[in-house]
Amino acid sequence: MRPLRHLVFGAFAPVVLAACPSDDGPSGSVLVVGVQSDDFGSLVGSVRVVVKKDGAILRDETLATVSGQPSPLPTEIEVTGDPGARVDVTAEALPPGSGEPVVSRLASALLPPRGTRERKLLRVHLDSRCVVLPSVPALPGTVCASPLTCIAGACLPSEVAGDALEDYEPGWAAAPPDICRPAKRGEPEVILGTGQTDYTSLVDGQVLSLEKGPQGGHHIWIAARLRNLRQSGSTTTITSSLEGDPAPVPPVSFVFTFDRDEGSYCKVWGLRYQVDAGAGDLRSAYKRFLGKRLAVTVEIADSTGAKASSTRVVQIADKLLCPDGTDACNTP
Repeated sequence: MRPLRHLVFGAFAPVVLAACPSDDGPSGSVLVVGVQSDDFGSLVGSVRVVVKKDGAILRDETLATVSGQPSPLPTEIEVTGDPGARVDVTAEALPPGSGEPVVSRLASALLPPRGTRERKLLRVHLDSRCVVLPSVPALPGTVCASPLTCIAGACLPSEVAGDALEDYEPGWAAAPPDICRPAKRGEPEVILGTGQTDYTSLVDGQVLSLEKGPQGGHHIWIAARLRNLRQSGSTTTITSSLEGDPAPVPPVSFVFTFDRDEGSYCKVWGLRYQVDAGAGDLRSAYKRFLGKRLAVTVEIADSTGAKASSTRVVQIADKLLCPDGTDACNTP
């Protein structure tokens, strides 16, 4: 099926519906149902959300989507109660006026165990790849029999296991899990490395050669391994300081999409770090780095505010590495 536009309503802050009163006071479990949607344009006039706990309806809301006005989605519904209570969610994107849902989504989970430190998120995404339009032959849609539900255009189980629930965070709508920042994750981590065509590990004291670049500047190649930071839209910033030299070294930042690496890591490479950027005379400014120790730091920050950094002290070689692979471009 050809997907519609993927413009997420998440540009607006989530609407937080009034929380249901806790069944057992502040010590009860908390699960946040987060409903978000792709932009369906004129196909959809409202979204109906029904939340049940142990079969009883807790919330039955119909949210109108009016063209030209702020969207009511994403929205949050906080469910509290005894650990292990079952939460069932039905979300339907309805056409203007009346008619069968354009998109339907089911989701179920159990309230987390008592004492869970963080609130958990049950994400419910109305996906344009799940549009059902019988009247349009080119968009027959994907119809799933309960308890299966359409996720990313395929019929998949609607129940989310407890260990697969995401930790709740305020920016959840704009930060879905990805291969570099999964739903179940630890603290962000960055490991500084080197490499023009791939990531190679780097240890303190390792010798790196300054290379003469095509625009006359001089650089070293930086790479990094990372995990628990978003795959796309993250900013990688490189800074450094030269041992025994207080003059600043200009920083540089990149916004590159990361590639998957072994284990639970992702990686980025080919970051050209020009140490003499902005220097008045590129023909000689690089010489202050030759044979010196350079402390290099890479910090990666993503759109959720999560960040991590790594520092290595490298030894810059005594001579330049020239474009032809020799040291013939070195001058006295």
